[in-house]
Amino acid sequence: MKVFPVILSVVVLGLSVGSWYYSSQQQAMMRAVVNVSGGKAGKGMEAVKKQAESDFNKALLDANSADEKTRKVSNELNGVDGAIEKREVAESTRDEQRDYRDGMSAELEVTKGKHEEAQKKAEALLETMRTLDDLASVSDLTEVVDTFQTIVTDAKEKNAELTSEHASLVEVRGKAESKVAAEQAELARLEEQNRKFEATYRKNVLEYVVSQVKPESRIVVFKAPKDSGIVIGDTVPLIVKRGDVTVANLRVESVKGNEVVAKYTLVPGQEIRVGDNIIHKKPHGS
Repeated sequence: MKVFPVILSVVVLGLSVGSWYYSSQQQAMMRAVVNVSGGKAGKGMEAVKKQAESDFNKALLDANSADEKTRKVSNELNGVDGAIEKREVAESTRDEQRDYRDGMSAELEVTKGKHEEAQKKAEALLETMRTLDDLASVSDLTEVVDTFQTIVTDAKEKNAELTSEHASLVEVRGKAESKVAAEQAELARLEEQNRKFEATYRKNVLEYVVSQVKPESRIVVFKAPKDSGIVIGDTVPLIVKRGDVTVANLRVESVKGNEVVAKYTLVPGQEIRVGDNIIHKKPHGS
């Protein structure tokens, strides 16, 4: 009977030891978790914070690096713009130099012409000096005087010829200018006459369309622009045609704005219909 209490005590003791072991294992696992987080729960949060700061600093460095690259590319683009601007300035300077060169070339040609003319005058002067040298070698003074008189006489005759020729040229030029002026005036008159004729003749191609027919009064109505030349009476005769067939002759009775009323005379066997064409019987200006 004493054995049972002993067994019961052993069982209770076993359960107590088992509970203590399980609690000890839980504490060990918690310590392991805390150690993994840095040994303490507070240190684990600190580690997370430090990792977040490290990631933030790295992102900040990456952003600064990207910004630096952006500035570098912007500077390179500014350099390209500067190079383009310098090239444009160089091209403008090149064009100015070309214009200057062309101007200098033209001026050089003019200078060459003046030089050739001066050279001719110099040669003529040298020839005169040679003539004077030949005269200086003449021993007879009378011969020298006669020679000078001959030169003077020849010069006067030449001057008279040139004066007469100049007068003739002036007269011819005056006649030519008068003729040209007369021809220009005539040309202007003909051009004005031709302009008026063309403006008038263009009206010959105008066609109008019968919009109303009043057989009881032999009246037709049609539209025409104000510059058509249509007036009351037979000044500009009109006819009505359908295809190639003449249907009637018209006499304008009234013109109000762009509406024309005309009296018609039918061609035997014909009749006027709305939609028939109306044209000028006799061309304007003929």
